[in-house]
Amino acid sequence: MIVAHVRGHHTRPEELDEHARASWLGALDARAKIVGVVVFVVATALLTSTGLVIASLLISVCFAAMSQVPYRHLARMYLGALPFILIASFSVFLFSGAERGLDMWARTSSCVVALLVLASGTETFELFHGLRRLRVPRLVSTLLMLTYRYILLLGDELERMRTARRARGFRGGRGLLDSRGLRVISYTAGMVFVRAVARAEDGYEALRARGFRSDMRLMRAPPLRAADLAFMAWFACISTVLVGLQLGAVV
Repeated sequence: MIVAHVRGHHTRPEELDEHARASWLGALDARAKIVGVVVFVVATALLTSTGLVIASLLISVCFAAMSQVPYRHLARMYLGALPFILIASFSVFLFSGAERGLDMWARTSSCVVALLVLASGTETFELFHGLRRLRVPRLVSTLLMLTYRYILLLGDELERMRTARRARGFRGGRGLLDSRGLRVISYTAGMVFVRAVARAEDGYEALRARGFRSDMRLMRAPPLRAADLAFMAWFACISTVLVGLQLGAVV
């Protein structure tokens, strides 16, 4: 979502969590989703058997298919992470061979897909609240929340500057050696940061006017329901089976 906004796909803030509201995952408690998916990711990271790694990837794909999050959205987000996955896989391939390189790709892809479903199936600020309720340090959770908000401001200012450039007839440089095009783009980058900083300061003052004092105020957390516990139990069972089979294979 953040990547798409910064790249210039203008989206209103209320539309950023539309997939979470449309998916059945959105009705689950954020704590249950975070614990379940993180346990699965940790278990997947411990796998070394090729068969178990492929099985973990299939589980992640099935989870994505059942989540009701549009596959095009997940595919677009996965493509954003794919270069980093390929770099890690190619490095392992050079030093350990093709089989280990394939294992690295499948293992990393399994973790990335599961985390993408978690992020897409949970409203952003609900995810931050879930982290706080799980005793994540308040400084970390508050920084994540503010970083997310300010990245959206940065993307919004970038889109405004692009519109202003197009209105003045700029259609992009003719190449890397086009000094005029590079000068315009560098001026745009500078103005984006200047305008984003000004808007960020206004946003911070607005938060302070509403009672913000360097921390989020959490409402009393409701108890976990049966569906939340079932979600965690399903991922815990799957993770336990995968790790158990891995330990059996090692022994």
